[in-house]
Amino acid sequence: MSGQASTSSTNDDLGSAPARRRRASYGATIVIVVGVVLLLAGLGAGIVVQKYALGGGSTGPSSVTITETGSSLIFPLFQLWGPAYEKLYPNVNITATSTGSGAGISGAEAGTVDIGGTDAFINSSVASQYHLLDLATAISAQLVFYNLPGVSQHLNLNGTVLAMIYAGKITAWNDPLIQAANPGVNLPSNPIVPIHRSDGSGDTFMFTSLCYLSWGGWPYKYGTTVSWLSTSPGANGNSGMVTTLQNTHYGIAYIGISYEDQAVSAGLGYAALGTQAANLNGTNPANYVLPTPQNISQDANLGLQYLTPPSLAVSLILGGSPNAATSALRLGAGGTLPTAQFPTPYPDVNLENLLISTNPSSLAHSKQVVQFMWWALSYGNSAQQFMTPVHFLPLTPAVIGYDMAALENVPVGS
Repeated sequence: MSGQASTSSTNDDLGSAPARRRRASYGATIVIVVGVVLLLAGLGAGIVVQKYALGGGSTGPSSVTITETGSSLIFPLFQLWGPAYEKLYPNVNITATSTGSGAGISGAEAGTVDIGGTDAFINSSVASQYHLLDLATAISAQLVFYNLPGVSQHLNLNGTVLAMIYAGKITAWNDPLIQAANPGVNLPSNPIVPIHRSDGSGDTFMFTSLCYLSWGGWPYKYGTTVSWLSTSPGANGNSGMVTTLQNTHYGIAYIGISYEDQAVSAGLGYAALGTQAANLNGTNPANYVLPTPQNISQDANLGLQYLTPPSLAVSLILGGSPNAATSALRLGAGGTLPTAQFPTPYPDVNLENLLISTNPSSLAHSKQVVQFMWWALSYGNSAQQFMTPVHFLPLTPAVIGYDMAALENVPVGS
């Protein structure tokens, strides 16, 4: 998908005036607790136990294979989910592949996989056209890594500077805009080598959304694919980004947080990113924050205020953007400023999405897919067992409740 096409297919209907009035009625429930979210009573997970008897043993057929493909960012989570679910149900095989969000969306649209993983949400018209349900599954984030010999600090970088780097307007590490945000750091004069994803990528969707919102001069749209500068090397998947950056001195790359351990082990540094306030005042160090669970949680809380159920399509970039789905993100218009309640929101945060069919060819098989999704949204959202090892955060109880309600409408066999 091109940047233009994926912009239209990855937004939904939220942020309208009636929706803003409705937010007051449920906004107080959108509070993220960094910990275990099992939800064994209320908000749907108790229904899991009653409806599907999640206690181990056979799910029905003697052998079941559930296929997933797509987002490389969510792939490490599936590597944890799969064995845990297969241990609970030995007759079920969870097959997941890391192919990029673009492939996850197209696979779900074509019906060639049971589950399409994507960091980029799809809009309601696309979901309706292809009979898909878009389920938020976890809260993730993206880091900006660099291979900068002699620099051990977390550099301060904001969306404006990153957009100008990837547009070729800032070309050296000691550019005055970078130096001003990093006083006392001895930045080299070497050229910056911006590395991008060569596959259709939800990480690209996240990063280009950040650039699009931050700088009015951004020359591209936002989406899963972009026509990058010819001087920008490409890499396939998040693992490929880590490897390419490791082999590229003075390079910079956007990498999903589930690959943080791999990138740090490779000796790469990562930046403190600027909140929306840093796009207005890039020299204030207080406007730059690291991707800690607390800061990621704060950004998600800001962005989820724009959620309008039953749609779960929402941009969390830069604290979220009003009307992002109905009128699209606004070039250079930024997101939501930090608040007294959420003073340090990490700006590059996202909901991970899984797409399943609402018009399945086999109702019996649909039951297996829906049962797995019930499990993933309840037991699979355990922070300690599943989310923390890949640096994700569990969904809020409110979002899980919306997911569970939506799953009730997917046809299944007896």
